[in-house]
Amino acid sequence: MSKAAIKKAIGQRIKSLRGQKGLTIEKLAYENGLAKGNLSEIEKGKIDTRISTLERIAKGLEINLKELCDF
Repeated sequence: MSKAAIKKAIGQRIKSLRGQKGLTIEKLAYENGLAKGNLSEIEKGKIDTRISTLERIAKGLEINLKELCDF
């Protein structure tokens, strides 16, 4: 899987899980110390992100990192 495909898959996974949890992008970002714009770019698969950021997103979604990356 290419780097671009991985970024896109992670972004789609985050967006899907966020929707299932009924969270807005604003709420997930705010409650986990993330910038809304950055989270939006991550969901679109446009930027690289650190593992620590993915861990914060997973925590906000009440899942572990492994579940977040299960795509």
